[in-house]
Amino acid sequence: MAPPRLIAPFALLAATAASAAVFTPPRSSDDLANPHKGFLLWGTSFAQDGGVDNFHGAHLYHVYVPWREVESADQSFDWTLFESRHIDPIVAADPAATFVLRLVADYPDGAGSGIEHYYSGGNNARDYPLFLEQPPWSIAGTSYTSCDGDGPGRAPDWDDPDFATQAVQLVTALADRYDGDPRITAIQVGLLGLWGEWHQSGCPSLEPGDAVKLAVRDAYMQQFAQTPLQTRYARSIDVGNSGFGFHEDYFPSFTAACSRYAPPLPLCDDGGDWNLEYALTNQSPQARDNWRVNPISGESPLPAQQDVWVTRQAVIEDLIAAYHLSFLGPAGKHEQAGNAAAMAALKRRLGYQLHLDRVEIPDPWPAGSAAPITLTVANSGSAPLYHDYRVRLELLDGASTAVAACTLDHDLRTLLPGASTVLSASCTLPAALTPGPHALRAAVVALAPGRPPLLLQSSPRDAQGRVQLGSVTLTATALLFADGFE
Repeated sequence: MAPPRLIAPFALLAATAASAAVFTPPRSSDDLANPHKGFLLWGTSFAQDGGVDNFHGAHLYHVYVPWREVESADQSFDWTLFESRHIDPIVAADPAATFVLRLVADYPDGAGSGIEHYYSGGNNARDYPLFLEQPPWSIAGTSYTSCDGDGPGRAPDWDDPDFATQAVQLVTALADRYDGDPRITAIQVGLLGLWGEWHQSGCPSLEPGDAVKLAVRDAYMQQFAQTPLQTRYARSIDVGNSGFGFHEDYFPSFTAACSRYAPPLPLCDDGGDWNLEYALTNQSPQARDNWRVNPISGESPLPAQQDVWVTRQAVIEDLIAAYHLSFLGPAGKHEQAGNAAAMAALKRRLGYQLHLDRVEIPDPWPAGSAAPITLTVANSGSAPLYHDYRVRLELLDGASTAVAACTLDHDLRTLLPGASTVLSASCTLPAALTPGPHALRAAVVALAPGRPPLLLQSSPRDAQGRVQLGSVTLTATALLFADGFE
């Protein structure tokens, strides 16, 4: 930002030296349902299930995107139909909803999950479009009964070059539709393997090979410039030199080194690259800090994993902080009622927590003149904010309506956990404003329309969620601003 400057010489005739007002709103620890963090709910079958249990104030939904459902013929995509089935019903019930989407071509036992609810034409074990198996592509498919107990399902020949071509076209279409969409918290780099997790455990002959992984990985890297991305494993071939975040689908069993906690966490296994810490240490050390630019999350599908959220809450909070997790789910202890205090503590620990610790402004504040303002913003959470929000100061009239505002051009995504930053800007209020006292408020706003509101973890807040700072007096008299306030 441009530094504070002297006002124009002709205005100095009536100028007086500026003084400052300083506000230090206290930090709050209340339970805020801020977007893009917290608990992740199962949203794929929301409409046919009549909703989802939401015991702990979550607004984040995981939705699988079956290839079969969105592309009926080569390059014939219907995202509007997909959204009418999966996105719109959730938004109608929860206007603050945001989404984590994952493409899938092989979901074992799709009938058990409801993922095949909208399929037509038979063979509901196939989650990719039939045209892939027909001329001119003629990509082979293999039906299986069980892959380590997961099934039945049907896997395409992942390694057919025509499959890779079609997969890249699909990822490109997904990005054309959703990159930068304010409703999307993250896109998970799925599509390949069981559940889109880039493996075919139990069926080694059906595993996707490196060539198709590289093609799909690079397509996501090239096509998504705005929306955060996650992949399942930190294996070298899966992440490469990308900035992908990770979704650990066996949290906390495959997250940290088993020796980190005594006794070890249930089902802990750190003997290979399925474990996040092992892979980051031994295969992709360059991805250790990927959390700085893309989110990390975890899912606990088994009761023993879910129970430690409560029985070893301090351990779970330590993992959240150490690996910078932003959300947990869709499977987890949050799917159950009760344990309200533990769930609230975990929810607060997940992701960012932004505080406005200090505001310094001119007092009196001259309408019509460029004036310096300085704000200190801190993040006491476990991860950054991965979406574009900005701090705004508002001056109110007597009816609590904003009559003027200054939005600072500082990207809060760079604010890392445990850090604070000083934001300095020059703000010019309209010259026509009525002199006298005005209430001063602070808020965080999204530049992209349609993005859910975000509340600062500072107090007190008014009915609109703005931090109440106090009062400032406007004056029509020009003030002299040099290198700071006097």
